[in-house]
Amino acid sequence: MITALDCLYGSLLEAGLFDSFLKQFAEIAGADSVAMFDFDLSRADAMRFTSTAANEESNARFIATFPSIDDRLWWQRSERDMVPGAVINGIDYASASEIKATRYYRDLLQPLDILHSAAVCAVMRPDAQCFLTVNRSEQRGAFGHDSIAVLRAFAPHWVRYKQLEQRIATSQRDLHGHRGLAVFELGPAFDVRRMNGPAERCISAGWLQRGPDGALRMHDARSQSLWATCQRQAATTSAATSIPVYGHHAEVVAYAALQPVSDGNIAPRRLLFVRPLQPIGDHIDLTATLRASCGLTTSEAAFAVALRRSETLADAAQSLGITVGTARQRLQEIFEKMDLHRQAELFQALDALAELNDHLYHRTEPQQA
Repeated sequence: MITALDCLYGSLLEAGLFDSFLKQFAEIAGADSVAMFDFDLSRADAMRFTSTAANEESNARFIATFPSIDDRLWWQRSERDMVPGAVINGIDYASASEIKATRYYRDLLQPLDILHSAAVCAVMRPDAQCFLTVNRSEQRGAFGHDSIAVLRAFAPHWVRYKQLEQRIATSQRDLHGHRGLAVFELGPAFDVRRMNGPAERCISAGWLQRGPDGALRMHDARSQSLWATCQRQAATTSAATSIPVYGHHAEVVAYAALQPVSDGNIAPRRLLFVRPLQPIGDHIDLTATLRASCGLTTSEAAFAVALRRSETLADAAQSLGITVGTARQRLQEIFEKMDLHRQAELFQALDALAELNDHLYHRTEPQQA
C-alpha cells in the first residue's frame, strides 16, 4: 500500500505516476482492473475515464457510450450512500444476474470482462462526481471482506488526493503576469523529490536552491534562518507554516507554506507551496494566518486586514475605532514583525498570504451529505 500511495500522491506533480498507481492498487485490492470515473454531471464531454482493463481506444469508446446508458443498477441504487470517503460494494445493491441483463453490462462491462465492482468515493457533489472502482470478472467472483477492508483503509487517501489535486489545479494559472503556484514534494530530510514547472522557475530565479544532498535551501542567510525554523516546527506539529521568501535585493518576493502530509511512513512527507506576490482580492480568516505565520497579535492582524481593505491609514483606523496615532504604531509593529518597510510591500505580502490561506486552510470542496 505504501508504494501505491507514494505513486498516487507523486502523480500530483508527475502525471505519469497515476497509471503506475492504478496497476499497483489493482494488485493490492485483489482486483482484475481498476478504473477512475471523474466527470462534470452537467457536461458529458468533460468526463475522464481511465481503466487498467482498457487501452486508449476502449477508454474513448467508454466515454462516448457511457452517458447514453441508463441501466447502471448498482451505481443508481447506491447513489444516496455515495459520499466522500464511502466504500460501495456493487453486489450489495444489484445481483450478478441483474447486472448481466442490462445494456450497461452488454455494451461496456462484458467487452472488458468485468462483472463485479466496488467503488471508493472522493468528490460527490450535485455538479460533479469522482470515484475509483475495482473490478473483477465473473470467474473471479465478488469482492470479499479482505478487499473491502483495503478499500476502506485507502478511502481517506483518495479523498485527500482529490482535494490536493483540485487546490493545485486551480492554482496553475497566471494572474496579472505572475507565475502560478509552485509545488515541491519534499522527502523526510526536506530533500526535493519532485517539483512542478513554477517550482523549477523558483529554483532558476535563485529564490530557492537544492544542496548537494538534494535538500531545499533558501538563497540568503535570513531566508534560510526562517526556513530552518519552519522545518523545526514541522517536526513537532501537523499544522502548515508560512514564511516569507526574500529575493536578491532583500525584498520579499514570495511566501512559502509547508504542508505536512500525515500518513505515517508514506512518502511524500511534505508539500511546499510557494506563492509569488500578486494582487488578488479579499480572503476570509486572513487574521488567523497572520497570527500563526507572522507572529502578529490579534489587533495587529485585524489592522493589517483593515488597512488592505481601505488602503488609507485614516480609513482603517476609523473602521476599527482607533486613533490615527494608534494605527501608525500598529503599522510600525507590523513592519518590524514581517520585516517590511513600505505599505505597498505589506499589501503584496497580505495578498500572497491570503492566496496561500485559501489554498491550504479554508477552501475545501463542498460535500454532499
